[in-house]
Amino acid sequence: MRRTLIILLFLFAWAAQATMVKPMSVEDLTSAASAVVEGQATESWTSWNAEHSRIYTYTRVQVSRTLKGSASQTMVVKQLGGSADGYTQHVSGVRPMQTGEDALLFLRPSDAHDGTMVIVGLMQGHFRLLRDSATGDKVVSNGVIGAEELQPNTGKVRPYRGSMLTLGQMELRVKKAVGHD
Repeated sequence: MRRTLIILLFLFAWAAQATMVKPMSVEDLTSAASAVVEGQATESWTSWNAEHSRIYTYTRVQVSRTLKGSASQTMVVKQLGGSADGYTQHVSGVRPMQTGEDALLFLRPSDAHDGTMVIVGLMQGHFRLLRDSATGDKVVSNGVIGAEELQPNTGKVRPYRGSMLTLGQMELRVKKAVGHD
């Protein structure tokens, strides 16, 4: 009995540290987003919500290009998790934006109606822009550590690996999804 309890506690603790996502294609992300933008993180800060129950990280993004919707020159992106007043809330799979980071973001207005935007699909709509060292091409990747995905066809769970595409491939898929062939 004691061994079973220890195993159950271990499994519960392990499950509590993972984030489960339903995989979204680029087309799904585009459809769910009110704006798809390319930009650079210029500053970040953290704050408690009004109830003092959650910490959010806010990142100001300088928008360089809009692929869907309309966007101001700067936007504030809100992500769950961060550190404030000596407390840290970590959400597995959420990758906070770093100052200076270039990213392609699939965004929608926050449910809080506070003027901020949130990333579609938790972290799936946050693609870092990188340069492929072998080809020199710009690539985008939304892979993160600490998240799992449920495979709809099999019902199996596996680590979330994300997607890696060239920036050109991503642009074509977004434009097609928006209806701008």
